Amino acid sequence: MASPNGQLEFRLFVDEPAAGDLYRIGYQVFDHGKRIMDTAFLGIDIFGQEPLLGENAGLIASSTGVDERHRYNWLLARYMQNGTLGRLLNVEVRAYDDGIAFRYVIPPSTPMMPIEIADEDTEFQKAPGVHITEMRRGTYPPMQLEPFNGNELITHLTETQSPYRADAPLICPWRVIVIGKEGRILTDLAAE
Repeated sequence: MASPNGQLEFRLFVDEPAAGDLYRIGYQVFDHGKRIMDTAFLGIDIFGQEPLLGENAGLIASSTGVDERHRYNWLLARYMQNGTLGRLLNVEVRAYDDGIAFRYVIPPSTPMMPIEIADEDTEFQKAPGVHITEMRRGTYPPMQLEPFNGNELITHLTETQSPYRADAPLICPWRVIVIGKEGRILTDLAAE
């Protein structure tokens, strides 16, 4: 999915992190056709359940569109985890001219009622000129970025009480990748 001016591109897919690992939802970010963020993976650790929500996931539907008023293109990808009792995970993405925003939306599913999140395992590749932040609302714990595997960062929740409990559907905070100067993307997300 590309930004309105076609310069930024967000690629969402399912891939194997390492030989023998479970397949996982991953992404890459391109700027002017050059990959600026290599493959990073998405996932949520559901308390007392394995594997991570986002591992062993199959795409069951997707839709795309354009928001001309706010100047972004959007994607909603719906996944079901194979080998579980129907755990669902949606990934909502917005591509602006100055960045990418994505978030998890966890729909109601019998195995996760209520939802109990032990931690979040969203990865980011470090890249020059790229700023990673979040746009929070509600009681979802703030993210903390920690070094992971050399050139990567991984989110962990800073909640002191574990697990974080919520009812479905759970709309998680935006994870925001700002390219260059912070501009329209943060203003738009803050206004929601």
